[in-house]
Amino acid sequence: MTIDGRSLLAVVAALCVVFSIVVLALERRIRQPMPGLRLWAVANLLLGAAAAAHMLQGHVPLWVPALLGNWTMLIGRSTAVAALRQFDRQPVPTAWLVAATAIFMVGIAATLAWPEPRARAMIMVGGMAVLALWATHSLAVGGPPGVSRALTMVGMGGWGLANLWRLWTTAHLPAGAPVLNLHDPTVAAYLGLLVIMDVFSNIGFVLLITDRMHDWVLQLARTDHLTGALSRGALYTQATRDLQLARRQRTYTAAFIVDVDRFKTINDSHGHAAGDAILRHVAQHGQAVLRCTDLFGRYGGDEFVAILPETDLHTAAAIAERLRVAVGEPMPGAKPLACGLCEVTVSIGVAAVAPGCEGVDELIAQADQALYDAKHAGRNRTSVAEAEPAPPGKPPLRVIQGRP
Repeated sequence: MTIDGRSLLAVVAALCVVFSIVVLALERRIRQPMPGLRLWAVANLLLGAAAAAHMLQGHVPLWVPALLGNWTMLIGRSTAVAALRQFDRQPVPTAWLVAATAIFMVGIAATLAWPEPRARAMIMVGGMAVLALWATHSLAVGGPPGVSRALTMVGMGGWGLANLWRLWTTAHLPAGAPVLNLHDPTVAAYLGLLVIMDVFSNIGFVLLITDRMHDWVLQLARTDHLTGALSRGALYTQATRDLQLARRQRTYTAAFIVDVDRFKTINDSHGHAAGDAILRHVAQHGQAVLRCTDLFGRYGGDEFVAILPETDLHTAAAIAERLRVAVGEPMPGAKPLACGLCEVTVSIGVAAVAPGCEGVDELIAQADQALYDAKHAGRNRTSVAEAEPAPPGKPPLRVIQGRP
């Protein structure tokens, strides 16, 4: 049993509609905006409409598949390029896309009255190859490599290569031979390749969507939604790894706890909105003061914890003091925290441990005791726990004027 080109075009049209519905259904279920999804669905619908127009060849006037069908397919492919660039948050070269598509569309319209149809077919498949390879390049530079991106690139790149192959075979057709004979095995092979590549690109794009949704879920799990700092669970997980590495490398690990002074009184007097603004203010300063290797997370309520790998007590105390001073000053360009609040202060407890059997809980407990001392001494100060003996091996990191 042989499958002719008309059946393959019907498969293309049906698949395009199905994948459009799948992408639109995913778009409706996503709570956060994800650009490019609707454009991708529109691109699939346009390709499906173009396949349906070519499927009617021989039953409708020539201009329907030759003009409308080809034009719709070109617009659909250029829309797919725009969708992929939107999805990867790249600027969409609208002017270049419109110009390139318009040139191929004008070329197709100009050859409609020619007795030799090869020129029209070559312009069409050449335009499809250019747009598909353009989409492949956008995918290659648009994000980190992965299975989903590679699968989408295989689909788009394969579509472009299939059209280049079709361009070569069309150029070698005898004069006067039909260029789209739906019963020709070569045409069926070409359309079959397009079906396979279209499935690859659509499945890859759906996987790209699910990958991004998975990244969002991980980000939500790792991040405190109010302050943007690490969540308590993410902080513990990463801190445990840092302590294990410190034991192997024989280095210090330091930590400090930040507590907003009289936070309950602020909440009662100024409302929870003011309290939330203060927590965000402290988290913003904490993330600005700490180094890229340090961890900063919300421990609970109005308390934040910083874990500082490869850092001794002196260094940690200097960084904590910088944070305490910075919290009392507004961020550059920041709005006032709340009406009536002229000053926000924090108390900080600092501790450090040498390599040993101490875990995260023990390290935080030492910092918590130092925090209690800071509050007992009058708040708005940094208190340091009793230092541990220096470990052998790698020397601890030091700071000059509060900077590592």
